[in-house]
Amino acid sequence: MNGKQKKRVKRPATIDGMDADEFIRRNADPIWLHQNEMWEYMDQTEDDDLF
Repeated sequence: MNGKQKKRVKRPATIDGMDADEFIRRNADPIWLHQNEMWEYMDQTEDDDLF
């Protein structure tokens, strides 16, 4: 207005309406998680078979 630009409202990045981290947790396979060093998101039930 009056030659001034309006400030933009910063919104968090979303994918299909979900937070990016939540989208990764729901949709990434274990191989992709391992390649990208996201071990904290890997399912713990797979480790139970080793013991």
